[in-house]
Amino acid sequence: MSSVRSQIAPAAKSLLFHAGGCAALRRLLPSHDVAILRYHAVCGDEGAAYADPGISVSPEAFDRHIRYLAANYTVLSLAEVVARLRGRQPLPGNTVAITFDDGYADNLEAARTLNRYGVSATFFIAAGCLVGGDPFWPAEIRSLVRALSEPVLTLDVAGSAVAIPVHDATARQAAVRRLTKLFKSNPVPVRESLRDQLRRAAGGARMPDCMLTWEQLAEMQRLGMTIGAHTLTHPNLPSAGLDTATREIVGSKDRLERELGQPVTLFSYPNGGAERYYTPDLQRVVAASGFAAAATSHNAFAGPVSDLYALERIEVEERIEDLVFALEVERFAFKPAR
Repeated sequence: MSSVRSQIAPAAKSLLFHAGGCAALRRLLPSHDVAILRYHAVCGDEGAAYADPGISVSPEAFDRHIRYLAANYTVLSLAEVVARLRGRQPLPGNTVAITFDDGYADNLEAARTLNRYGVSATFFIAAGCLVGGDPFWPAEIRSLVRALSEPVLTLDVAGSAVAIPVHDATARQAAVRRLTKLFKSNPVPVRESLRDQLRRAAGGARMPDCMLTWEQLAEMQRLGMTIGAHTLTHPNLPSAGLDTATREIVGSKDRLERELGQPVTLFSYPNGGAERYYTPDLQRVVAASGFAAAATSHNAFAGPVSDLYALERIEVEERIEDLVFALEVERFAFKPAR
């Protein structure tokens, strides 16, 4: 989907949107698949301290997104979408479902915005990383790299020395990306060893609280939001090994159900991107654990031919023009994968 976006200038998307071209496509050629939108953080510039700007939208943009979606699309909960797909029932035309990954504290205000417009979303939570649990490692990396004082960070990665420049802002951004890849590509014990080394190099700097509390999560549930599981500690599941991955998957479901007192039936695989992050074996574990469906980070529309344990989702961007272009133009190029 990124290739299509890169070929269309932002000005052209804006013209198509404001001239009514997108609305005409929606009216004349309604979609019969579902766009499952994938959000993470809803924050301003301050959010760069804990979330990559590439997975963040501003509160103002999010308000525009939800106001537009509520007025122009059929917004269903992901649970209802899954039930319809499982029962081979048709979806309403131009259906959208809204999801979030991780469990950032700013998601509470996003839930309030959703509630204000009369729609719901599914929030996939890294259940072991809420306030009082393990620090959420993707956010902690960002915090610790900013606290480094030496120009080069040297880490022992399973017996091999790795030197990572951190001498200026550009190098630190590259260091965050490299460390994220290292954390993803190694088993959990190696990940934790790397985290301990990074903490020592940062002089014991502490990450500010940027994740939800259990009380806030319960409030979101009362606002009509659905809570789903996103593992306990956000490992790359294939790298973790099947036994550890199973504990992460089952443990997240058990913890959320115990704390919230409601069944948790939806799952999202963490660490989507270029690296492999789910496998057929992991899909079978998710199904056997009692989940009704699982979402991926594969950019496409979901539909009757989709695998319920590998549902496609749409990556969101800041501008409403880009979002609606994805929903009305890119859908013709990106179909659900069999």
